[in-house]
Amino acid sequence: MRAINPIDYYHPKDREALRQLQQIPGFSAAMKAFMKLFQENLIQGLNMSGKVRLGPGQLPEIYRLLPPICETLGIREPELYLELNPVANAYTFGDTVISITLTSGLVELMDEEQLKCILAHECGHIACQHVLYHTMANMVIAFGSDFLGSLLTSGLELAFFHWQRCSELSCDRAAAVCMDGSETVAKTMALLASGSRLLADRINMDLYMRQAEAYRDFMDDSNFNKMLQYLALMNQTHPFLSVRALQVQEWCKTEEFTRIMNYKYERDISRIPQKGLCPNCGSPVEEGWAFCKKCGKKL
Repeated sequence: MRAINPIDYYHPKDREALRQLQQIPGFSAAMKAFMKLFQENLIQGLNMSGKVRLGPGQLPEIYRLLPPICETLGIREPELYLELNPVANAYTFGDTVISITLTSGLVELMDEEQLKCILAHECGHIACQHVLYHTMANMVIAFGSDFLGSLLTSGLELAFFHWQRCSELSCDRAAAVCMDGSETVAKTMALLASGSRLLADRINMDLYMRQAEAYRDFMDDSNFNKMLQYLALMNQTHPFLSVRALQVQEWCKTEEFTRIMNYKYERDISRIPQKGLCPNCGSPVEEGWAFCKKCGKKL
């Protein structure tokens, strides 16, 4: 099984939002101020003193889910911690020493496959190199002008929120890559939305997806609806769960996802016809070409 390059699943909205964030006046100065004040040792100390670090000998039934995900996404294994918090959540912090924290509420809510999905999502942040900016964004949002003084503007803060929401879309795709499809990813979104492990298996996923489609139609119905939903989201770090579930489901039906799965499992993609794509490199080809103009393979 091959490791997957994040460029293959990086969401275009993630890339564009990061570009816009970096172009905001004051961002470079804010980044310099953050790097001057940021003390990674502080986070490491808080992790070691206040949480339980998981490993081969410490809650191995959870830890063992992590190494295969790291192998699939081609990343170095982060530190993994469990903390007391009834809210179902997971987050990734750090720069040179990166850690993933799972809350007790999350572990109690989810089964093994769903926990694996969450870990794959968090590892997607590492593979996509989100973690340093995420750490900065969380500190900017938490401490605001107390942290960066006059360097912080409301525009910068809103841009951080927007980029964080877009970055989640790349990591949902990373989770789908690790889970071989969108089914578990979508079910995990529905579980987080409902908050009930007892009811999770009884949620009708077809109806949940129709609900997401109805929301999309609602958004497309008028600019006023779009404005209201933007106002509801503007200070949120994550997109709405049903929207994420629908987006990753639709992406997993694309030829792009099929190519990733073929590469992951080292299948002979030359035997799988894909209209308009080179069977060797996956580049677009035009009707009548005898050879791919990118890799030179005979078509």
